[in-house]
Amino acid sequence: MRARTFSMRKAGLALAGAALLLGTALPVRALPIFARKYQTSCQTCHSIFPKLNPFGEAFRLNGYHLTGETEEQIKQKPVSMGSDAYARMWPEMVYPSSLPGNAPVALNIKMADLYASSHDDTGHTIVHNDFQFPQEANLFAAGTMGDHFSAMAEVTYEESPDGSGSVEIEHARLDVISAFGPDHLFNFRVGKLAPNLYDGFQEMWLMTDNGVDTLFTYNPVGFSGGTGLSEEGAGVSLPQRTRAIEMYGVAAHRLFYTVGVSSPIGPGGANGSFNNNATKDFYARVDYKFGGMGLDGDTAGVKLPPENWRETSFRLGVFGYSGDGSGVDFDVTDPDGNAFKMQQMLFKRVGVFGSLYLGNLNLFGAGVHGTDDLSLRDAETGAEISLDTRTWDAWFAQADYVITPVFQVSARYENLRPADPSVDTLQSMNVNFSVLVRANIKLMLECHRDLHDSQNYQIATVLRAAF
Repeated sequence: MRARTFSMRKAGLALAGAALLLGTALPVRALPIFARKYQTSCQTCHSIFPKLNPFGEAFRLNGYHLTGETEEQIKQKPVSMGSDAYARMWPEMVYPSSLPGNAPVALNIKMADLYASSHDDTGHTIVHNDFQFPQEANLFAAGTMGDHFSAMAEVTYEESPDGSGSVEIEHARLDVISAFGPDHLFNFRVGKLAPNLYDGFQEMWLMTDNGVDTLFTYNPVGFSGGTGLSEEGAGVSLPQRTRAIEMYGVAAHRLFYTVGVSSPIGPGGANGSFNNNATKDFYARVDYKFGGMGLDGDTAGVKLPPENWRETSFRLGVFGYSGDGSGVDFDVTDPDGNAFKMQQMLFKRVGVFGSLYLGNLNLFGAGVHGTDDLSLRDAETGAEISLDTRTWDAWFAQADYVITPVFQVSARYENLRPADPSVDTLQSMNVNFSVLVRANIKLMLECHRDLHDSQNYQIATVLRAAF
């Protein structure tokens, strides 16, 4: 999925009929696979897809199992792969498993009509009425394999302005649920995935069409430190998806944790390797939820309203990400245009996350402080010229409000202080109005605006269907 930046490169028009076309489309993640499995509505797990309600969050963390799931709740019966008695005979017999009763696939299609105004040193550009039909199509497969395994995969097709297309495997992961010990405490995940490090604020869990660019597409590498957002993915602040091994779980119903080791940030390496060096990045997060439904779906001692998007709760967490990008060269130039190489050596990200539910209102946000050791090198010899430590800060606050289950609104403010001291702080506002035409059909009107330059903005009218 392309990151949307303040330059508004993706453009078009929200037509005169835009007042009626209101709806979001994220790069994923409403999976009607499970609506079919349990014969239930998407609103069981989503306040408005793909944003999860508290019940849906517990379902996700339980590896696509209902809390206290019984055989009667499963309407599409799985295919048994071996007798249950084989479990007692293991390893003399192969441990039994199961397959979903039907092909566990789903398709999401996103149509967009865009209007964009961009302003840079080359002038002011407006692009009208850009029909991106389709803008994106996502094919998903997800399901459980017995009580302790689940999997999810996503293949995305995206069409380019020149008519060419690209296909990407965005997710392909295998989860081991409650591998040992108490239920929900020790789960493992391996594959290409969006780390649980970003639970609640990565684009796959947001109701808005635009993700939080200031956290995920900021490029900290530059002659005097990073200056702004990047679409190239080189030296980004946090990886939106990564190849990782992760352990996560919920303790005492309310304490969430995750720790992981992942491929290093940045482009791939030599000889067709995925990693640009031999090191690995590390990340961790710890949250605690006060009030409301437990993070594992527990409701003991809690009185919840009948509307499943409502509760009174507060979730607070801290997280960190660190790595070493030494040995990977990036091309940079000084203010006079002279060419140099730069390596992103040791880097650290520390952050805080908070989410407050008050009835129909969900107010949440995250802040990240980044530190990068940048090694400036001679373009010809590779000899180090200087080693400087640069810091940057990014944060956002978002409010989502359920007017009725059909009509929902969102507003987000983003702030980024780049590492280069000569660059102004970047600020933007994202406003969204969404309508569920049907449980699995959504319309959205969304405006994203650069608060420092009134000529940089984008208005998107988006139609999304999941089936």
